[in-house]
Amino acid sequence: MAVAQYSALALIAFLVSPIMVMVMANSYEVDWATGVDFTDFATQNTFFAGDVLNFHYDSVHNNVVIATDGDEFDQCEMEPNLGYYQSGNEAFTLGEAGYYYFMCGYHCKSDGMKMSVFVN
Repeated sequence: MAVAQYSALALIAFLVSPIMVMVMANSYEVDWATGVDFTDFATQNTFFAGDVLNFHYDSVHNNVVIATDGDEFDQCEMEPNLGYYQSGNEAFTLGEAGYYYFMCGYHCKSDGMKMSVFVN
């Protein structure tokens, strides 16, 4: 009887654990504009797979470009890229562990408007 109770508890824990992981994802608001210190934002937060970055910006003067790697990011190279967005509101789900590189095609070189985040 005791074995059956522990087996039932283990089964419940196994079934509930994926739900708990999904609930724990965080959503972060990113005011994507010149003059914002994105390094502080990126280092003051701990990101995990499943978290969402919500970019809000003036689509006439800004955009979001996702760099392919750190070298492209460092040089503010817009091509090639993993995505080019200009709606003014973008939601990016951080899908897996590693670095993600975001740049503004208009202000990366002139104002340093870019952000890298590390996902655990």
